[in-house]
Amino acid sequence: MARPPRPPARSPAAAPAAARPTSLADVANLAGVSTGTVSRALSRPGMISDATRMRVLAAADRLGYVANGSARALALRRTLTVGAIVPRYGSSSFPTMVQGLESALAAEGYTLLLSAPAHEAAREPAILRTLLERGVDAVALLGAEQPPQTFAILSAHRIPFVMMWALHSRDGDCIGFDESAAAACVIDHLSSLGHRSIGFIGGHTADNERARNRYRGIVEAVARRGMSLCKGASVETDYGFRQGFEAMQQILRAGAPVSAILCGNDYLAAGALSALDRARIEVPRQLSIASFNDNEFAAYLHPPLTTVRLPISGIGQQAGRHLIARLRGRQPPAPAPLPVTLIVRESTGLAAGPASARTSTPPARRGAPKRGSRNADA
Repeated sequence: MARPPRPPARSPAAAPAAARPTSLADVANLAGVSTGTVSRALSRPGMISDATRMRVLAAADRLGYVANGSARALALRRTLTVGAIVPRYGSSSFPTMVQGLESALAAEGYTLLLSAPAHEAAREPAILRTLLERGVDAVALLGAEQPPQTFAILSAHRIPFVMMWALHSRDGDCIGFDESAAAACVIDHLSSLGHRSIGFIGGHTADNERARNRYRGIVEAVARRGMSLCKGASVETDYGFRQGFEAMQQILRAGAPVSAILCGNDYLAAGALSALDRARIEVPRQLSIASFNDNEFAAYLHPPLTTVRLPISGIGQQAGRHLIARLRGRQPPAPAPLPVTLIVRESTGLAAGPASARTSTPPARRGAPKRGSRNADA
């Protein structure tokens, strides 16, 4: 039986051409710029004008261009990644700080690799080793109080690092603000209103460097002003709305003779205001409330909250710029404390009689805040 004839072979010219990946030159031609300008727009956008960068990005989007990061990293002998270890990332402050860090790094073509463990200091050296195994070029840490192993590992690898939300350390550079200055501005404000005896709701000082520094700054500022910090109206707790609510109830039950309560952050203050509203204590006529951070919601509480605005995003941004300078072989400027600002709103007023906080809490009404998880650290 005769075999059927084979179909004629297709010539190479007739074969479908393989799709050529879009190149840097294609983007440059479409945008009307040089390939060097395209490279800078994608990897170091701070070096070119916004108009040029937008034109390049539009051309890249139209062509579906994706930069070959592996090739660039190989040429530079770097991974173009920076690691960060930020325990308790669920904090009201830390996401804002990390966003600042990420934006500063992204502006120079670096990607952030974040580890957000529970607050277990013993685990942090192991986490650092993992980041180094991933090839990060630099590391950002939270706070200056690190396990000795952490600094030993960093020293052995000779890798640039910076400590965020810290002011001084003999082990390396720190980016932060002066907790004493932050405390002084709000204590001076309360003193000017005639407050002499105050209470404090803050974080646990035993295992939290930031809570400890804040409390120390408050104690020093109170002493300088000849005021007193009432022990019966001072509560250490986890940072969160519910914790502020319960701490304020505890202070009210104790009948502490204070005319103002200072809270370690705005979440605690929001909870305290809710407890005072439930107890029908008028703020600030009977009791003043002040705080730290100036979260977005602080201006919308009832009454709007007097609070110290902290440079939370600025810490991350400056840390990122600091690391970029180190990675490029430059000496960054000596870190200086970032500024803090007192934002005076309606929750503080002239001191009432010291008996104002002795009102006991009435029976709880329906609709009390549900017990929830911690959501803040600083």
